[in-house]
Amino acid sequence: WNGTAGANGTAGANGTAGPRRATASWRPLKRARRLLGPAAVATLLLTPAPAPGAARTITMSGASPAQAVVADLAYFYRREHRADAPRFSIVGGGTGTGIADAARGIVDAGLSGRALTADDPPNLTFTPLALSAICLVTNPANRVPNLTHAQVQALAAGTISSWADIPGSAGDVPVARVAFDVTSAARAVFLSTFVDLSTPLAPASTFTASAQVRDYVAATPAAFGYVDLEFARRLHAVPYEGVPCTRATVKDGTYPARRTLGFVTRGRPTGALARFLSWVKTDATAHRVIASRYIAP
Repeated sequence: WNGTAGANGTAGANGTAGPRRATASWRPLKRARRLLGPAAVATLLLTPAPAPGAARTITMSGASPAQAVVADLAYFYRREHRADAPRFSIVGGGTGTGIADAARGIVDAGLSGRALTADDPPNLTFTPLALSAICLVTNPANRVPNLTHAQVQALAAGTISSWADIPGSAGDVPVARVAFDVTSAARAVFLSTFVDLSTPLAPASTFTASAQVRDYVAATPAAFGYVDLEFARRLHAVPYEGVPCTRATVKDGTYPARRTLGFVTRGRPTGALARFLSWVKTDATAHRVIASRYIAP
C-alpha cells in the first residue's frame, strides 16, 4: 500500500486522494494501524502538509472510547473537504480531563463518555457522537453465562471471592477484579447501573484507559471487570439478568448500561469545529464510520 488513492476513490494516509469523492472504505487505514501502530498512523492522518485554506488545528482530549472513532472521522472529513480542512490534534486523558480541558479553553472540544451533569463546570455544551454501553466482561476462557444483580453486588463487594461460586464459570480460582479510575465515566456508569449505593467496593486493579482494562482482562484468566462496548470485542461480554451487551440491545434500550459518547465545548461550537460536528451529525460517510464501532445517536 503506497498511501495514494485507488481507483475507487478511497483516500490514503499521506493526505492525497484520487479523482473521486472519498468513500467509507477504511481497510487501508486498519492495515496501516496493524503495521505502524496507532500513534504513527494518527500522526500521518492528523498532521499532513498544510493545504490551501487550512486555517487552524482543531484540538481535542478525553475519553479513550471516542478517540479512535473521532480519528477515523477526521480522516474522512479531510478527504471530503480537501480545500479547507483543518488539522486535528487528539490526545487522551479520560472524560474528566477532556471536560476540564474544554472548560478551561485548553482544547476546542473534550471527548466525553457521558452527558453533562450538574457537577460539571457551567456554560458547557454537550454534542452527542454515538451510543455505546458498559459491558461486564471476563476472560474469553471463562465464558460465564449470566450474572444477576445480586451476583454483581457480591463480586463488587468481594463477598464472592472465587469463580467456583458463580454457576457456569470455569475453574475455582480467586476472582481478579479490575476497575477504572475514580474520574472515569465508565466507572460512573458501572456504579450507577449495576452497584447499589449500600454495596461496599472491594480492592481492585485500577486503570485509567479502556485499552488497559481490555488488555488486563484478556491476559488474566480469572479477571472480572467492565469496559466499553467497542473494547469488549476481544473479551467475553457477560449477559446481565439474561440480557446480552450487544449493539442490538443497546439500540433498543433493553441493556441497562447504555451511555452516550460526545463532544464537550465551552459554549456552542463555532467555526471549523462547528462545521466538523455538523458533518459528523449529517454525513452518510460519518454515520458509517460511527456504525463500524458504535450506534449513531
